[in-house]
Amino acid sequence: MATINGYYRFMYQRRNALREALLTFFYAFSSWPRLLLEVFLRRNMGERYFTLSGSIMLALILGLYPILKMTGLMFFARYSYYQQEPSITSFFGQYLSWYAFLAGFLIMALQRNQEIKQLPGIFELARFSLSSGIIHPRFRTLQLNGQPVDTRTIETLLEPGFCLGVGTVLWMAGQSVGLLIVLCSIVYSLSYLAAYERADHYIMDKMDELIANREMGRSFIDCVDAEETSGFRVLGRRPADPEARRELVDMFFEKQETAEAM
Repeated sequence: MATINGYYRFMYQRRNALREALLTFFYAFSSWPRLLLEVFLRRNMGERYFTLSGSIMLALILGLYPILKMTGLMFFARYSYYQQEPSITSFFGQYLSWYAFLAGFLIMALQRNQEIKQLPGIFELARFSLSSGIIHPRFRTLQLNGQPVDTRTIETLLEPGFCLGVGTVLWMAGQSVGLLIVLCSIVYSLSYLAAYERADHYIMDKMDELIANREMGRSFIDCVDAEETSGFRVLGRRPADPEARRELVDMFFEKQETAEAM
């Protein structure tokens, strides 16, 4: 049996529907750009986090993109007096590294899939099925201001920063795959920043709810100022009778049944 502060939920735990919808959309959009880099950066991913079929689908889509783009350019060049029809040589000069990257991506995806098969599964309660994988140990050896970098810094800055550097070099060399890596790096960083922000707010909600549960009686029944109740205070008029306030406080708490395994 657990008590949940219904007053806190009603007054303070606001829900921004538009913001949550945008975050949900962003997470859905960021899945494939992150996957394109994570197979090179991570290992031992969860069986529901990584799928080989999704990797193959992503490789097929990206593999068709240069061909469709070239076909479109050839079509417009044929009916335009101002555009030169692209050649096969220029195509491979620009996209050979693109297909080399996709080949490496598929090889690493097969390796990640093989790792998952060798790991204990979720049904043995031995492996979190939505795990984003193990960070490369070389990132753990890095230091910032004389201190080892934490996981948050690695995921939001160092991993995407490394990929951004590689992508920028390729882009400056005239390789289209460089721009792809740069864009995926930006999405990678922003998606982890958004994930950490969501997690921070969830934890702060729980901590605020804990404070509200602890200070509800003193704030509402004893009319103690916010300076003495960790900043929490109950808004609204109170009954004059302290006993009535004490009885009313009990109604602020919702009862939640918790099922116990037999």
